[in-house]
Amino acid sequence: LVDSFMKYYGMTHEEGRTAVDWFREYFRDRGIFENEVYPGIPELLQSLKKMGKIVVLATSKPEKFAVEILRHFGLYDYFDIIVGASMDESRNKKADVIAYAISQMKKPDLSRMIMIGDREHDVLGAKQFGIDSIGVLYGYGSEEELRTAGADHVVWEPSEILTCCI
Repeated sequence: LVDSFMKYYGMTHEEGRTAVDWFREYFRDRGIFENEVYPGIPELLQSLKKMGKIVVLATSKPEKFAVEILRHFGLYDYFDIIVGASMDESRNKKADVIAYAISQMKKPDLSRMIMIGDREHDVLGAKQFGIDSIGVLYGYGSEEELRTAGADHVVWEPSEILTCCI
């Protein structure tokens, strides 16, 4: 978030830190529950689990918030590993989050992993580890952003993930 505030709003690092503190204050109490589950996500997660896939969440959201969100929306049990950014910024780049997620896995085989994400950071983070990626257009990123970042696949709907790439 600090980097985004600096990049998109011209803030200094110190101003970005202050903005993150204000954002987290709001998010912790109210914003955390203002999320919505995209249509088709519970079904996708259920299908992946039925297929015997190991499902890992590697999010740039603080890990504490990610766990609360997943529990609130009834998605927590679909995930084998849940990893997020740290509150102290020691693990806040997407590649750092992915590296930590990999370290939590037993016998990780990077050639069998696929990163699913809606922003260039997801795609670029996966590329740093040689992991294939699926850019999803039902999130915040654009097709141009995901293709420019080098997404291996781009899909419009969660159900397409199963037919194109898994």
